[in-house]
Amino acid sequence: MLETLEAYALIAEIISAIAIIISLVFVGVQIKANTKATQASTFHEIAALDINILLNFSSSPELARLITTFRDDPDSLSEEEQIHGFYLFGAEVRHVENLFLQNENKMLSEKNWRSRKSLVNGVVLSAGFGALLKHPFSKFFDGSFIEYGRNQRKKSGIKE
Repeated sequence: MLETLEAYALIAEIISAIAIIISLVFVGVQIKANTKATQASTFHEIAALDINILLNFSSSPELARLITTFRDDPDSLSEEEQIHGFYLFGAEVRHVENLFLQNENKMLSEKNWRSRKSLVNGVVLSAGFGALLKHPFSKFFDGSFIEYGRNQRKKSGIKE
């Protein structure tokens, strides 16, 4: 009788161990699915922000001209236009900084980052970004993003 109980106890332990392994596999699958859902949500928010920024910048010919001119040649603007353009460009820089940080924190897939990297690099290689680097306002951006921008500019031969 004791041997039978020991056999049943051993079988119960084996079944318990298998149940724990199955539970852990299930938790792993759920975590992976949750990660994908979080990445999808993040990408959706980024796309919505892209659209919102583009719509705002094109809401008037004057705003479109200011942001474009500030990005390409901020010194060609009047002092008043430079101030206005600087804040518009700051919003664009904040957006690409977010893309950079999302990538750094592994919240974007490699494919999504590749599709956005040219936008990020286009901004950090612009004359407007060079103007931002010289301004005390640059301290309000993430240090790793600013460093990335400086490194990209250096690789491209742009002198500050």
